[in-house]
Amino acid sequence: MHRSRSAILPGFDTLRLLGAVLVLLSHSYLIAQDSEASEPLQLLLKGEKNIAGLYGVFTFFIISGYLLARSLHHNPSILRFAINRCMRLLPGFTCCTLFCALVVGPLCSSLNPISYFSSGGWLPYIRQSLATLGDAPLPGVFNYVGSIAQVVNGSLWSLQAEALCYVLLLVLWIVLPSPGWVAVLLGTLGISILIQPALSTVIPVIGYPLPYFAAGVLVWWLTHHLGESRPIAHLCAAGLLAGALLGCPHQAFASFGAYLVIQIGHQRSPISGWIERTGDLSYGLYLFGWPVQQMLRQFLSLRDPLLMFALSTVITLVLAWCLFHAVEKPAMALRQPLLQWFSRWRPSQIG
Repeated sequence: MHRSRSAILPGFDTLRLLGAVLVLLSHSYLIAQDSEASEPLQLLLKGEKNIAGLYGVFTFFIISGYLLARSLHHNPSILRFAINRCMRLLPGFTCCTLFCALVVGPLCSSLNPISYFSSGGWLPYIRQSLATLGDAPLPGVFNYVGSIAQVVNGSLWSLQAEALCYVLLLVLWIVLPSPGWVAVLLGTLGISILIQPALSTVIPVIGYPLPYFAAGVLVWWLTHHLGESRPIAHLCAAGLLAGALLGCPHQAFASFGAYLVIQIGHQRSPISGWIERTGDLSYGLYLFGWPVQQMLRQFLSLRDPLLMFALSTVITLVLAWCLFHAVEKPAMALRQPLLQWFSRWRPSQIG
């Protein structure tokens, strides 16, 4: 009997949801206080950019690397890969872009709604966002005094990088002789960037998160050939703790945390059943969290990050539920019909 991906890999949806919540937490401090200096993990680990939300994003990349390498191994179809990735990313992102331009913009602009729409500045926002999978300014948004008041959706930087990581993985899968070579090459690139962070500028956009995506691919290859091991997981946990104590938590998270993320992803969590009933809301949380928090800052003048976190989580969960059931789920249901339609016109197998 066929089992769904969630039934086979029950913990990954939980990890993605946790990652999105951590992003909301970190952004609550940034938007409410114009700084992440008092964010709990930042206070604990100190150093540069040791915020909880960043580790949530790193977790997204580890999971993506692992699951996409696994998917390509089981079904090396260029067409299927492209359709699945596009239908996973683009419908939700397009909906969020339109929401920001057509709802958030006129509500939060210093211009009145008539002037906002007549200015036409919202049209370039839609075009630029859809063309780049990134953010852009909206006229007069947001209408409060703060260091990030003009950032419409600061979460979107990672979507560009994630999409380019998809392309890089697919290209390497096509041109290299085996998945092992793909894993080794990506692993070498990732390790090189961890050792010498300046190398990340050599690969624009994806250089910074590449070590985590590469770690996911490498963990897939290792566990595929060697299986999973609890003693190795314990060693990785020790390595992760040592890295935090020695002041190199980012490097430790890529080197040791990736194995732990994948181990946890194969286990059911206490909320796995709830996620199966409600749907995977992590993408909607990630997309809508920043605009919702910016609106709370503007309309309620919220400067308490914990209150910001609580309110924005409730509001964004509602938006994420609507997005999943009205947009994401129907879009994912179209993947197989689209594959069948396009398959009539061109071959799709790698090799």
